[in-house]
Amino acid sequence: MERGSSTADRYAPEQERTYHLSLLIGQDVSAWAAHDLTHGTVMALSWGKGDQALRDDLLPRSPVSVSFVSLPEWSALVPDAALVPGSEAQHLKLVHGGIPTGAMRDEPIGSLAATCIYVHDDLTERAVLQRYPNARALPLHGVLVRAVEARHGRTPLILAHRSADRLDVHVMREGRLVMSNSFPARSVHDVLYFTLLAAETTALDPMTTEVQLCGTHAGKADLDLLRRYFTHCVPASGPGWSELRPTAGAFPERWLAALDQFACVS
Repeated sequence: MERGSSTADRYAPEQERTYHLSLLIGQDVSAWAAHDLTHGTVMALSWGKGDQALRDDLLPRSPVSVSFVSLPEWSALVPDAALVPGSEAQHLKLVHGGIPTGAMRDEPIGSLAATCIYVHDDLTERAVLQRYPNARALPLHGVLVRAVEARHGRTPLILAHRSADRLDVHVMREGRLVMSNSFPARSVHDVLYFTLLAAETTALDPMTTEVQLCGTHAGKADLDLLRRYFTHCVPASGPGWSELRPTAGAFPERWLAALDQFACVS
C-alpha cells in the first residue's frame, strides 16, 4: 500500500483549537482524518502502511480532541435490557468463543437502545495512547452502526466493511437496523458470499438493494464481483468528505472508520 494524503484547500495543520483528530490503526495499516470542529467537515486525510500515517508532517499540531479505532477488535452489540453489570465479559465470550486480553470498554448506541462491548489489541492501543494520552477509544462496531444509519434512505442498504480477515456487514431496511454481523473473509469470494448471505437472511432483493463497500482492505476486485449480483453497488462516501482534493490513488472509502468517527464524538 502506497502512503498518501488528501487535504482541503483551507487545511492548516498549525492552526490551533480547530480540529478533531480521528485515528485508525492496526493490521499493518494506519490512517487519520482531521475534522473541522464547527461543521465536522473532513479537512485532511492521510493513510499508509504500518504506522506511517501517525508519523505524518500533515498531522494537526494541536488537535482539540482525539479519538481512535484500533484493529483487530472483538465486540458484541448487547440490548440494554439484557446487559447486567458485570456480564460484559460473558457477552463477548458468547459471541467470540473466548475472552481476549486487553481493556474491556463499552460504548452506548442510543439509537438502538444497546451497548457495544469491545476489546482492542493491547499493543496497538498502547502505541496510540503513548502519543495521545487523552485519546478516546471507539469501537469499529459502533462507528459502522452510525455510518449505516447516516447513509440509509428509502432504499434498503447493506454497508460492507472489509478489513484484513473480516467482513462487517450492517443492513438497514425501513429505518431499522436488521443485521449487524461479522464474518471471516480473506478473499473476494468470501466478501461476495457473506454479502449475499446478508441479503438472503434479511429478505432483501439484490436488484433493489444498495450496497456500499468500504474498509481497509476493500478494493476494485471486491466491487467488480459484487456488481455482478447487486444492481447498485458503490464505494461508500460521505457528504463531509467533499472538500478533500481529488488525489491519485486515494480511496477514501477504505478509511471510513477514521472519516466517520467525528459523528460518534460530536
